[in-house]
Amino acid sequence: MKTFLLFVLFPVILFSQTSTMMKNLDDTQKKILLNLVKEDAKVSIFSIQHQQYLDSILIILPKEAFFWQQKAMPLFKQKKYELGMVYLNKAVELDKTNHYKEYRAFIKCVFQKNYTEALNEFKALSEENENGVIMDHPYTFWMALCYLQLNQFDVSKRYMEKAVAFGKKYNEVNPYEMFYLGVIEYEKGNYQEAIKNLDISLKYYKDFADAKYYKALSLARTDKKEEAGKLLLESKENFEIGKSFNEGNSLYETFPYQVSRLSYVSLEAL
Repeated sequence: MKTFLLFVLFPVILFSQTSTMMKNLDDTQKKILLNLVKEDAKVSIFSIQHQQYLDSILIILPKEAFFWQQKAMPLFKQKKYELGMVYLNKAVELDKTNHYKEYRAFIKCVFQKNYTEALNEFKALSEENENGVIMDHPYTFWMALCYLQLNQFDVSKRYMEKAVAFGKKYNEVNPYEMFYLGVIEYEKGNYQEAIKNLDISLKYYKDFADAKYYKALSLARTDKKEEAGKLLLESKENFEIGKSFNEGNSLYETFPYQVSRLSYVSLEAL
């Protein structure tokens, strides 16, 4: 369903962006551009043809950051990170705002898994806007993930707590933020605190397989192995019906500590 919506919405987004970019074009250029956009809407965004249409559009609009980012985006989702970054860097160079800078920091965190560079970029962005948000999470959430993946658990906890506090200002509790707080406490050996945070995550995302998985691990560490075993079975059942990560980009890229089928195979002896 998500993939279908992507194909349906992309032409709409492209047309809306293009209409505001044509004011300095002559009639011939406008006609060619609109035809390119029309033909591009007929092909998959993951196809070579899509890249070729964007190349043609960029001959007409070489300074439009949007189209450089559009060349990059499907490449990242095909795990062609190095190639995608060439185009995204061009978008960042041309854009006068931080829009593509924050997108690049996100890409480096979740897709490229280049945590040190992602941290540096998010820190620079935070100096300009401490309340910045990208992909439905504040910058502090992504910074916390970077520190988590660098095994700097205490620092990761501080940043994730800031992300949680940011949401509470708007009366929102994000189950993924609470999940990661639970994971951090699990890694720190604070199993009761881990269970507490994972329970909050499960309150807001019922049957979240990943939260149940790490709660089961935490229970096992507190000698509640029978309860842990039952919960692990529940987690696996939930996982099999898709009750795992459903973040916007988790369709294309694995998030830190996201469970997989192999996660359950390795714990058969629990």
